[in-house]
Amino acid sequence: MSTKKTIKFLLGCALSAFFLYLAFRNVKFHQLADVFRRIQYLWTIPFVIITVYGMYLRAVRWRWILKPRYTFSSRRLFPSLIIGFALNSLLPLRAGEFARPFVLSRREKIPYSTILATVVVERIIDGITLLFCFMIVLLFVQIDPDLEMTFGKYTVTGDMLGQLSRKSSLVLLVLLLGAVSLIVNPVRRIYAAIIDRLPLLGVSMKEKLKGILEGFSHGFHSLRDVRLTAVIFLYSIVIWALVGFSLQVMAWGFPGLEMNFYHGMAVMIIICIAIMIPAAPGYWGLYECGAIFALMALGLAGMTDEGNAMALGFSLVIHTLQIIPIVIIGIFFILKENISLSQIEKMAKKE
Repeated sequence: MSTKKTIKFLLGCALSAFFLYLAFRNVKFHQLADVFRRIQYLWTIPFVIITVYGMYLRAVRWRWILKPRYTFSSRRLFPSLIIGFALNSLLPLRAGEFARPFVLSRREKIPYSTILATVVVERIIDGITLLFCFMIVLLFVQIDPDLEMTFGKYTVTGDMLGQLSRKSSLVLLVLLLGAVSLIVNPVRRIYAAIIDRLPLLGVSMKEKLKGILEGFSHGFHSLRDVRLTAVIFLYSIVIWALVGFSLQVMAWGFPGLEMNFYHGMAVMIIICIAIMIPAAPGYWGLYECGAIFALMALGLAGMTDEGNAMALGFSLVIHTLQIIPIVIIGIFFILKENISLSQIEKMAKKE
């Protein structure tokens, strides 16, 4: 790992450690232990099943994203996908995002940049879907803009959350416009002309940049078909609805935690916003603070010692149970595919 990447990794770890400190700061350990004693662990089984099935549906959706150019079965795509998500939980700097296209491109002998572009498309679609879900959830769940919660010396408010949501919407809109522009031939030619006129770049580098641009445009090809795009977004809604439902299911195992489906969706969305900040592998700390904030903002956990313990216990359980099965399955396929991390890093640098 280069010095720059090492520094980023250490900063991410420090950030995670800081947010873990904030998450645990107001919790008494005997109360947290009592929460764990009272959990009905039978509910962890359907939670894990729903989580893994949701990952498989991601492979189904990826098949539709790839469909205009390549035809794969969902079962064939699942190993590459689960390896990527597993490595995101184990390695710094979201290395799994590069691992997934690497595994598929190596196995199927297809361009890495084209597959990487489909991963970018998937992330953009996820962002748009979450924004859509957020708008729907707000019709049924309200967060008080005057709400204030203190984490150490820092105060988080409902208004801050609303501002962050609006900024996230702007970023995702820019990404969407960029994606759409890549599938328009005249616009892509303009990008290529700009690359040709870039100073201080050799001919070989310019050709490589234009090759990457073309590869990404192929990855965005699925957005040209309205019917195909509709199917992809439908799968996206189902995938994220399952995540929200899984949180509701796990809440049934926590005595005193009354969570409906819309609450589960709202908690999921707030966690997703929280983990957008670069941190240590697995998003530890940010995930917990996001979940705690969500439970308190929605009035599901009181702002008391017992409420803090309940919220932290719930966040630790759902976070751990989302990561462990994915990592176990991912490691199984890493060994089966005989993949080395050095190969992935070399491919990422090359591309």
